[in-house]
Amino acid sequence: MKKLLQLCAATTLLFVLSLSALAGNIHTNVIDPPPPPPESVTTIEPGLSSTETTPDSNESNTLITEITLSLLQLL
Repeated sequence: MKKLLQLCAATTLLFVLSLSALAGNIHTNVIDPPPPPPESVTTIEPGLSSTETTPDSNESNTLITEITLSLLQLL
């Protein structure tokens, strides 16, 4: 009789633990969201090729270069 009691206790424990493990699986009928729209194409000003830089970006590059050089000189 003791073996039957242990078998019932083990089976009950098995069911309790398996139900809590399966509790995270919730299936819903949700439709996937649509894909994002494609990225917009950047426009290039007429007369400039894609390799040419505008004066504004060139000025910012020289400013960054000057700051970097001054910081390196402090070391």
